Amino acid sequence: MASARSSPPPQLPLDVWLLVFAEIHDLTFLWSACRGVSRFVRACVDELFRHQVIRNTFVDLHYSDIHSHRGPLNSYIHIPMVFDRMSDDGIHAVFRPAAYKEIDGAHQRGSVRGWVPFVERHHKETHRARPKILHKGNTSDALPLWERQHTHWRNTLVGEKKQSYLYNLGNMTSIGRGDRPPFYIKVFEDANDTDLAGLVVDCKKNEVSFDWRETYSFFFREQNFAARAYNHPGKKRVYGEDLVAVSSRYDFHQNRHNHHVRARQKRLKTWTAQNKHRMSPELRLLTEHRALAEKVRVQRFLRHDNLDLAPGEDANATEEIVPERLAKDYAALLFWPWSDDDGFYIPGRRPMSKLNCCIVL
Repeated sequence: MASARSSPPPQLPLDVWLLVFAEIHDLTFLWSACRGVSRFVRACVDELFRHQVIRNTFVDLHYSDIHSHRGPLNSYIHIPMVFDRMSDDGIHAVFRPAAYKEIDGAHQRGSVRGWVPFVERHHKETHRARPKILHKGNTSDALPLWERQHTHWRNTLVGEKKQSYLYNLGNMTSIGRGDRPPFYIKVFEDANDTDLAGLVVDCKKNEVSFDWRETYSFFFREQNFAARAYNHPGKKRVYGEDLVAVSSRYDFHQNRHNHHVRARQKRLKTWTAQNKHRMSPELRLLTEHRALAEKVRVQRFLRHDNLDLAPGEDANATEEIVPERLAKDYAALLFWPWSDDDGFYIPGRRPMSKLNCCIVL
């Protein structure tokens, strides 16, 4: 007599899986590994992220006041965005603006509308679909304010003041370039500038929304690569006869090319290969440092207890001028990080050391 076919074991209910997943604090493991087990487990992970993790997810929109503030020095504008609601179809997460109670390096509140030219430039440079902009409103046909004033400051300032001005200008005009997205996403304590998928910007409501599942996939993909890179440090040849100097340079390189930097460079390698003629390798490394500095700033200040969730009008606010033309680099600085008292130049390459020296791998 044929044996009775055994029935499959019953599945655990959704509530039990949510309790189990809530005890797993490694969100990268949850999203990158557990979510791929089956459709049912994926739905359970999505449910956890939709109702719990999303409430501890923040977005920082950052740009600069080069369009509306007179020089010679400009500063960052940071707009913290907090989760508000899900769209009717559950695909997009909608974030609304808050205000920092305290943040270093930013002295002016901004608007989602003022941020739009920077994110449009970034999507154009990276060949992504342009974000959907609602109620864009009027723009200025005039040149950005920094361009109208640049000739004056370039010919007036000298010495250290001139160096400081040009360094600041290169920093502020690089925001929105393909290797410097004008936004960060923070999930609990981890922050990164990975893509906001399916971005929609509503300038009238001062809101942004994006496909939260795909955005989390971009975020945790890089977190997963960074974790793997941490266990496989890169190699660097350092030459020199002075062992102390060799060791110092090697440690400096390892600190500046840590696993997070390597993960970011891997993500941007297509853009870098297409645009390496535009700037020097030193400037690309300097951009990494600038992006890392802003990432650390966001990790430090973007948290619930440092946000005013119902910000009023800024008493010191001035009308923000939004140019029609996208913010662009200052071309004369794309091959700089070296300077003299009155200008900028590319230094000659130093000759390689002799081979009869110490090598650290």
